[in-house]
Amino acid sequence: MHLISRKGECGIEDSELVLLIRQGNDDAFEQIFDKYKNEAVRTAYLITGKKSICEDIAQEAFIKCYKHIGKLKNPAGFRAWFLRILTRTAWKYGREAGRETPAENIFEKAGQAGLELTARQYFTFEENRRLYAEIGLLEKKLKTVIVLYYFNGLSTKEIAKATGCLEGTVKSRLFTARKRLKSRLEIFYSTEKEKDADAACKVV
Repeated sequence: MHLISRKGECGIEDSELVLLIRQGNDDAFEQIFDKYKNEAVRTAYLITGKKSICEDIAQEAFIKCYKHIGKLKNPAGFRAWFLRILTRTAWKYGREAGRETPAENIFEKAGQAGLELTARQYFTFEENRRLYAEIGLLEKKLKTVIVLYYFNGLSTKEIAKATGCLEGTVKSRLFTARKRLKSRLEIFYSTEKEKDADAACKVV
């Protein structure tokens, strides 16, 4: 399978496509593949920080999806189910790949690679470069919930399904991640202000 696919028909619900795939309709799989391939590659990159493996992760996730789609109990919940497969695959590849891309470069490199960055409106690339760097430093489970919540727009309930944990655990991880990010950013900007003050004193 290649990460290039012919454009499928628009407007068909995931649940309909899932049912068609179960009936052996390969065109339906092409459509659902085309619909989610960019999100899959982008999410894999944001979780692992490695451009070299993000397409392999997406490809393996789609293969697993195709093989096991008969086990999906609720066809309408395909996206959360697929992201669960993708997340677990990304974690596995991340462990095997070892060292990640330097945190301060991860989101910039995603943009350069043509991996579209999407986030809530108050997350703008230029204004929050440091925030993105700090997200990259989070441990994988905390980073994953941040990526799925802010960049994929999943609810805490959907993230729970995607990561295979309780919704309360997701909320706890989001709380911990936000708290940690806030603390690190406060330390960073406090240090930057001190540097600016010292520099100003030297000029005077």
